[in-house]
Amino acid sequence: MSRSLERSVKFVRPGRYIMNMLIFLLVVGAIIYYLSPWSPQPTNLLIDSFNANPALNSLILGVLAVGIIYNLRQAGVIAPAVRWVEAFRESVDPARSRLPRAPSLINAMSKLLLDADTRAGRLSPESSRAILDSIGTRMDEGREMGRYLMNLLVFLGLLGTFWGLLETVNAVGATISGLANTTGAAEDAVAQLIKNLEQPLSGMGTAFSSSLFGLGGSLVVGFLDLQAGQSQNRFYTDLEDWLAGMTETVRNGGKDGSSYSTDGDLADAINALESALAANTDMQIKAQAGQTSELKDEIRALNRTLIRVGGGE
Repeated sequence: MSRSLERSVKFVRPGRYIMNMLIFLLVVGAIIYYLSPWSPQPTNLLIDSFNANPALNSLILGVLAVGIIYNLRQAGVIAPAVRWVEAFRESVDPARSRLPRAPSLINAMSKLLLDADTRAGRLSPESSRAILDSIGTRMDEGREMGRYLMNLLVFLGLLGTFWGLLETVNAVGATISGLANTTGAAEDAVAQLIKNLEQPLSGMGTAFSSSLFGLGGSLVVGFLDLQAGQSQNRFYTDLEDWLAGMTETVRNGGKDGSSYSTDGDLADAINALESALAANTDMQIKAQAGQTSELKDEIRALNRTLIRVGGGE
């Protein structure tokens, strides 16, 4: 194949995807700041929600932080891979001694490309397929962790919801039992009721606050996972186009074990197949013509026989 496709492919760095992620995080930070006591319109909404169940909400925020860092890293690992590929393309040293160490994402590809230098820089279709499969598998493994963190945030939010509802149900039951046992003035009963309602309201605070942090965190991690996936898919597509310009169909067929191209053999095989099809078609036409001639002779003989039989009668 020509190297024009190989040279025309320009790898896109993940910088713009990381920038989208950072801008999204800044928007989320602005919303959090607006809902904080330090905003121009102070409010304790988020602080009160967090204090409803500090232990569970701290766990949710910790998972959110891990998800943010992990997805930023998933997008960032593309940059070293792109730099290595560009260094490989620009290298003029046949020994490739000045190439940087290949990152783990393309470690298998680097070995196959360096091995292909012994064949004038060409790859077999099997090697190209192995490279793409290896990189695709490693990318998918990384995305599975990001999806797990996103689902974990949803799970923790729902866990807090049912936890808070359970506390509410138990507290309401205890409140009703306390009212049944209350004796004295009506004012004392109302005061006791108000005091006993603090526990059910605390349970509802746990339910709604965990849902708020869990679902909000899953939204953030989901967007970051989307951007990281797009950056990896773009690198995979550029790499596939680049490898297409370096792949050549070769086979070992010489007696001395040397390799040679099958482009000419493929053309000869196609020509031979066309000739065989044409010859087969001619044979079928001639056979059908012979069968038609024999059928006409049989029809004429049958007509003569019928005429004789009719004349005899």
